[in-house]
Amino acid sequence: MELVSIIVLNWNGKHLLADCLESIQKQSYSQIETIVVDNGSTDDSLDFMRKNYPDVKIIVNDKNEGFCKAMNQGMKATTGTYKLPLNNDVTLSPDFVKDMVKAAEPAEVGLVTGKLIRVSKTKEEVIDSAGHVMFKNRMPRNRGDGLDVAGFDKPEFVFGACGAAPLYKQEMLDDIAINGEYYDEDFFSFLEDVDLDWRAQLRGWKCKYTPDAIAYHWRGGTAVRRSTIVEKHNYKNRYLMLLKNDSLGFFLLNLPQILFTDIVKSSALLFRAPTALTGWFSLIRLFPKTLRKRRYIQKNRKVKPSQIEKMFVRFDYSGWIKKHMTEDVHSIKNQ
Repeated sequence: MELVSIIVLNWNGKHLLADCLESIQKQSYSQIETIVVDNGSTDDSLDFMRKNYPDVKIIVNDKNEGFCKAMNQGMKATTGTYKLPLNNDVTLSPDFVKDMVKAAEPAEVGLVTGKLIRVSKTKEEVIDSAGHVMFKNRMPRNRGDGLDVAGFDKPEFVFGACGAAPLYKQEMLDDIAINGEYYDEDFFSFLEDVDLDWRAQLRGWKCKYTPDAIAYHWRGGTAVRRSTIVEKHNYKNRYLMLLKNDSLGFFLLNLPQILFTDIVKSSALLFRAPTALTGWFSLIRLFPKTLRKRRYIQKNRKVKPSQIEKMFVRFDYSGWIKKHMTEDVHSIKNQ
């Protein structure tokens, strides 16, 4: 039985830790080590963990280092054959780890994603994520987002794994790392999991979705949903991701869809939450460094661009424009 290292990231999440850590302790899979990376919490998280979970190893950062750097810290500090980065607002069903490891057994599988069910105040159970899908307009989404939990009941290969509770083979992480980083630390937070998906696909690793592995996600427990800072990093990181991973030919082929999508999103942000567009300054600053990463990724890719393009699906714009010009951006402005 291979060791699974679970890395929980915490930032002022004392109210979430008990459910998360206890769900780890109740796993039917016995070979688990748990480490918590605390990102400069100012609540009583550290005292709470030291008192109630003395067997959990804790890495303490003096400040919020962001999701990517902190998770990289945790993964490098563990020794498992498999790494399971875990949001502290996620609780695992008892067989979650066992089912994820089982799905990861084939040699070509480098990452696994389970069925995440969204926890909300309404108590209505809907899918939070059944893995990632990438659209031709280069917009990633969680498969099944908001749909009935009865769906997506068959195991299959997907583009990638939701970063709230993925399972990564250490072999895969070592294979795709750039400058020793698994998650790209220039992203800080948001879309880093999709970027990792893409790099893994380019190296020939497959992502397996297993509906048997069920976890519950209180989305927004660790970050304010649709806040300006979220949109800023999402905006910046999408372009960093495309610059690093996309093939020029297929990017140009889909350019009309990409431009249309970007015009709608940028217009919405410009009129409703313009500070989110300051992500461009970071993008310009990071451009030379990201270009070097692109050269490395494209030089070492094992999969042809046409094979990656086959995984991208057509985007349904019905209702999307209205949502971005009114509801979503209005909620951003009021954060």
